[in-house]
Amino acid sequence: MSLEGVINVQSPDHIGMLLWDTFNASIPASFIPKDKYEWRPFSDEEIAARVVPVQQRGTGEVTATANGDSDQVIDSSSETGDAEQSDAYAVPLDISGNRYGSGEWVFKGTSQSIGANGALEFVVVDVIRANEVLSVTGALR
Repeated sequence: MSLEGVINVQSPDHIGMLLWDTFNASIPASFIPKDKYEWRPFSDEEIAARVVPVQQRGTGEVTATANGDSDQVIDSSSETGDAEQSDAYAVPLDISGNRYGSGEWVFKGTSQSIGANGALEFVVVDVIRANEVLSVTGALR
C-alpha cells in the first residue's frame, strides 16, 4: 500500500511526514534507496539565507524558532514601557519549502529535492498501534 504524506522534517537519518494532519510517518534512511537518492547538506549561505532576525519585542508577533516550533514573542514593553530589541534569530514561518534543518534528500543525478511540492509518496512498511498512538514506517521505491 502506498500513501502520500506532507514532509515536516528531513535529516540524514530519516524523512518525517504528517498524514492527514493527524498521524506521523517516518522513512528511516535504511529504507531510502541510496542508488536513487542522496543526502545533500545545505551550505552555510543557504542556512543563513533562511534565518531572519526576530521582530522587535512588544509587537506580539508570532515567530518560529530554529526547531520550527511556533513561539509567541513576549511583550516586555508592557511592564517596562520600553520595547527591547532582540538579538535572537528565528526562521520564517513559511515552511512550505521544507528546507529547514541541515539539508535535504535529493534525486541522484538531478539533485532535485524529493517532495519539492511538500508532499511525498511512499510505501507503507509497518503500522504499529501502541498506547493509542499510531506509528507508520515507510520506504521509498
